[in-house]
Amino acid sequence: MTAPVRISHNCKQIIVDMQITPAPTSRTLTIRIFYNNVSISIDYFLGANEAAIFYIEEAESSGVVQVTILENSDIISVGATVATCKIDCCIASLVESAITCTCKCDKCKEELDRAEKVFLLLQSAVYAAEVAENIQDARAKYSKANEMCTEVCACGC
Repeated sequence: MTAPVRISHNCKQIIVDMQITPAPTSRTLTIRIFYNNVSISIDYFLGANEAAIFYIEEAESSGVVQVTILENSDIISVGATVATCKIDCCIASLVESAITCTCKCDKCKEELDRAEKVFLLLQSAVYAAEVAENIQDARAKYSKANEMCTEVCACGC
């Protein structure tokens, strides 16, 4: 089974693929997507006895992406994930810098250690969003990973 919310490899699409309890009649649901301090609401027609919502939002995202499905203002499904592209770029830059480093001091190891810490924080944010369903914790961990990147990296990817 796929995750209910996924991000495309380039972070330019939010993919909603949620299973819901089917109803004997057609209905209109609302998909709410929240990312980068942007909130989007989309009406979604679901046919009778259909049990899945599949929707793709064209949006460049970073950080925690949360999706809520509503029917008549009642929440029927929630999912979240983390768009990692921005921080993945930073990790790649740190690793590249560490690999090509020629200095004789600990600078090379420091960059690799920083990349490892950022990677672990990012993975922890993904776990908090997708498995633990703790959005606040996911946002805090993503924010810390992003802060650690921008302190030294600012790769501009």
